[in-house]
Amino acid sequence: TFLRLRIAPLSQAQILAGKGLACFLSCIGVTVALLLLGRIACGVRLENGLALLIALPASAACFVGIMMFVCVLGKTEQSVSGAGWGLMSMMAMLGGGMVPLFVMPEWMRTISHVSPVKWAIVALEGAIWRGYSLAEMAVPVAALLAFGAGFLLLGLWRFARIEKS
Repeated sequence: TFLRLRIAPLSQAQILAGKGLACFLSCIGVTVALLLLGRIACGVRLENGLALLIALPASAACFVGIMMFVCVLGKTEQSVSGAGWGLMSMMAMLGGGMVPLFVMPEWMRTISHVSPVKWAIVALEGAIWRGYSLAEMAVPVAALLAFGAGFLLLGLWRFARIEKS
């Protein structure tokens, strides 16, 4: 599909914006669906709706940035898929997506700060059941936005280099 997009009368910015918007809306949609399922099936109550309105788009923006980076890591769908699985598996392992942070040894909890998954979990937990104030949400949201922006810039830089060659 990338070849078809490149020959379509679209600019690089339009192609990237379309892919980014689709990823953003998918992230929001899946998270909202899971929250609704948790509410209906498990009785999960939301502690801070305003914090959730901040955490959701920050998490989605972070993973859009990661997606923009991952999508330029290979030349084929299979290579990009493999790179994405490898990168996201490491982020999930370090960030508490596979093993909760509280059972990790101290050294591993320290390393978890480099994983965007950790900050997404902290932000969503803070809004959903920990009742974080807006001030407490500042650190995880800032981390998510910084990771998203950093990965987006790396992806755009790589994409521009690919287009030149």
